[in-house]
Amino acid sequence: LVGKTSDGIALEPLYRETDVATAQDEAGLPGAAPFVRGAGAGWTIRQAFEHPDPIETNRAILADLQGGVGGIELVIDPNGERGVAIKSERDLDIALADVILEAAPVSLDLHVGGTSQDLYADFLRDKLKGVAAQGTAFNLDPIGAFMRTGELEQDEIYLASHFTALHCRDLPSARFLRSDARVVHEAGGTEAQEIATALSGGIAYLRALEPKALSVAQSAQAISFAVSVGPDVLIETAKLRALRLCWARVLEASGAAPDARAAHIHAFTSRRMMTRYDAWTNILRVTTAAFAAAVGGADDITTYPLTDALGLPTAFGRRVARNTQNVLMEECRLGHVADPAGGAWFVEKLTQELAAKAWEIMQSVEAEGGIVSASQSGSLQKRVAEARAARQKLFATRRETITGVTDFPLLGAAMPEYVKGARVFRPALDATAEEDAGLKTRAPLAPIRWGEPFEALRDRAEKHAPRIFFANMASLAEFAPRAQFARNFFGVGGIASIGEEEAYPTMEALIDAFRASGARVAVIASTDACYAEHAENCAQRLKAAGADWIVMAGKPGEAEAKYRAAGVDQFIFVGVDVLQELETLHIALGIKP
Repeated sequence: LVGKTSDGIALEPLYRETDVATAQDEAGLPGAAPFVRGAGAGWTIRQAFEHPDPIETNRAILADLQGGVGGIELVIDPNGERGVAIKSERDLDIALADVILEAAPVSLDLHVGGTSQDLYADFLRDKLKGVAAQGTAFNLDPIGAFMRTGELEQDEIYLASHFTALHCRDLPSARFLRSDARVVHEAGGTEAQEIATALSGGIAYLRALEPKALSVAQSAQAISFAVSVGPDVLIETAKLRALRLCWARVLEASGAAPDARAAHIHAFTSRRMMTRYDAWTNILRVTTAAFAAAVGGADDITTYPLTDALGLPTAFGRRVARNTQNVLMEECRLGHVADPAGGAWFVEKLTQELAAKAWEIMQSVEAEGGIVSASQSGSLQKRVAEARAARQKLFATRRETITGVTDFPLLGAAMPEYVKGARVFRPALDATAEEDAGLKTRAPLAPIRWGEPFEALRDRAEKHAPRIFFANMASLAEFAPRAQFARNFFGVGGIASIGEEEAYPTMEALIDAFRASGARVAVIASTDACYAEHAENCAQRLKAAGADWIVMAGKPGEAEAKYRAAGVDQFIFVGVDVLQELETLHIALGIKP
């Protein structure tokens, strides 16, 4: 009855008040230090825009603002591969044409490094002349760019802190530096690793601002956090609360006054949870993630469209994404309640446990010299890789499932419409650390999607349209459970079923149906008792009738040797490595890797 989070934190079946005797007192009140309960109710609907064409981006921005969006997350990539191809100040003017910046503040997401980050910040700064900057975020993040790309120039952090010190007094409500922990989440990291990365990045920026004659409060005001939020509502809620608790402790140790210790958190719905197949289910994933972000007290929320793993969204995809937040805010009225999960014993306990685990990881990172040193040495990548491999094993064995991909696949389903375009990720660099002419390099944290290995199997199978014959024995009531399991199992690999619900009165009728099907692969499905009496005969006769490969649904136990001798080539059952077994079956079906 006791589960575990990705960090190994126990999830008890029942929590009592005694589990959180001190946690609720430490959480304080909504809007007060340590801001576990948030800085106040409500959030900004801040949607992301990343179409490479600035003109198309402007059209999407204006449509979304008319549809209820309150802020703009402008993703910039001058190459147009992972964002808007803004190469000059004129391109920025085109993208933001007719946008009233006081009503729709702009937040930058810069997929560039080096001095380019400062250049784009200058572009936006010029547009803000005479404009109130409430909600504006420059989001300079050389550390995040280093983790994403593997490259960091020695003076990048200095330049970002210099820009901040130069303008933060004139724009006291703006955010200048972003500690972006999404890179760890999207690479497969755990909740505590994501919090620890956000903290370490924030600490590094506090240190960079220290010589700039800013107060601790001014430095803290200049920094914001970006995190990804997955579909597990209560765990993600606790994650946001734990981040605020930890950051308040950092600022307390830095000498900040209690009212200056709040963390500004921009939550993005997770991209690693998104799927290409059965993409309509992404609407549910995004909805639960957005719900978690709202309940967890995020200040800004970005919801990605259902076609995010396929390509750029259509107008319909954007409408669904923004209306997900409109419904949560205006119909569910989540923005009218401060800390809705506050006082829930499970959430309070998990908040404390996640904060403790994240603090431990953060301290180990700081002991290595900080987030840059940990990334350069590869220790951060190693932590994330171990967490990713452990979680991928759970998906491979279907102890964790992805609806429509690892469970209940619907073969032949129509894809939602999307705009074909470059979608996302560069390959990882070589994993050796180097320093050359002031450039620090290291293998980046490459983003993943949990469903991608299974989708690759489906992609390969679709070109061959493979089918497998169901050699069901005994009655429907007897063979149905294993036949349904096998059908679902094969569908994950893009393999269609023939006669999965067919009951045969005799073995001769079964063999005749196999011959008539034209299939070369068969699966035997029934009960253990039926296997003991008829499985060997069935396998032998299927082989004699031309079966190239025979699968048995169920654990063979001690009878495995005799079943193999009779012609059974493969066994599938709950707990096997689905990816490995489907690779084997693909080869048997003539589908090459």
